[in-house]
Amino acid sequence: MAIGSAGLAESTGAFGGLGAVPQAATVHVYDHVYRILRHALLAGDIEPGTRLVEADLAARLAISRTPVRDALRRLESDGLAQRAPVGGGLQAVVFTPEEIEDIFRVRTEIDQLAARLACERAEPADWEPIRQLAYSLEPVAETYGVRSYEFSQVHHEMHFAIYSLAFTGRVAQMMSDRVLNLVDVSSDLSYKDDRPDEPVVEQHLAMIDALASGDPVRAAAAAAEHASVALADASTSNSTSTKA
Repeated sequence: MAIGSAGLAESTGAFGGLGAVPQAATVHVYDHVYRILRHALLAGDIEPGTRLVEADLAARLAISRTPVRDALRRLESDGLAQRAPVGGGLQAVVFTPEEIEDIFRVRTEIDQLAARLACERAEPADWEPIRQLAYSLEPVAETYGVRSYEFSQVHHEMHFAIYSLAFTGRVAQMMSDRVLNLVDVSSDLSYKDDRPDEPVVEQHLAMIDALASGDPVRAAAAAAEHASVALADASTSNSTSTKA
């Protein structure tokens, strides 16, 4: 069974009302459930320390327990869920400020490498589809908010497109399966607040212009700056949510 982007709105929003997983065909249910739960954990729709009860999550998503069980196993492997100290089972983790900084340190280094390579390897025409993805962030943000799952998916597509210009196809897919997951985590942490410090579309277009400039040094600097802004947003929003 698989699902497609057309039905994402049916299954997202605040975690208390995820709704049914749609039944179209491009993304496997397991992957979709994993992404929904990961986003809910990082965006704070599932609060730190909350018990992750397989039957409850399956009921909220209106699916069988098997893809939820598989998604929870992956979340535990990723370090986004942990064994509860009392009573067993899994619970949502709490990210410390130091852990958030480390996530962004790794992201910054990887993004700079991708920026330099994409700048060197891409043709001028290659950047137009990525600019269009950046422009599409605005209507999605206006409709769902920047902390939404829908926004997260478009943001992921845009960054994966950059990685696809930077690396050969096989390596880009490896990056998507492993490294880009870290970019998604950092993005969900940084867009936990619906009021980011800088306009979303403008900051991404500025970065894309630098990457398309033909100057690898400028491209890497822009990627580092973009990650720095994201870290500031993440630090602020996670500090606020912790105090709340």
